[in-house]
Amino acid sequence: MKYIVYVSQAVKPFSADALGALLEHSRKRNTADGITGLLIYRYNDDFSRGNFLQILEGPDAALDDVWRRISSDPRHHTVVVVEEGHVAQRMFPDWSMGFKNVAAVQLADYEGFADMGTDAFWHRAAQGSLTEAIDLLKGFYDAA
Repeated sequence: MKYIVYVSQAVKPFSADALGALLEHSRKRNTADGITGLLIYRYNDDFSRGNFLQILEGPDAALDDVWRRISSDPRHHTVVVVEEGHVAQRMFPDWSMGFKNVAAVQLADYEGFADMGTDAFWHRAAQGSLTEAIDLLKGFYDAA
């Protein structure tokens, strides 16, 4: 089972309706393709930026197809792969696309993510220093 974790910045902040439409489409497609995962959206007021953190997992070929679509999606930029690899079993088996719209306080306990969306955050992402991404994502999954 292949997985990929990435962060990206929205070209413009997503409204609640836009997020809902994105999730509805993603869940249908992911179910059909055998993909599971979690999407976190964080709007940073100080920088007026919408930011994504997402993990996707599934069969290699299906995940490669999804990744091609995501990485070329014009609704976001600064797409940085945080981690990728293989696991024996799914980490998010019950979610075709789980979703959390989070505030900074919900990220405070995860090193490197409390300031998600700031220039310092993007610098760390480019340096490969977002080491707690899976722990953060699994924390939201386990709490659900």
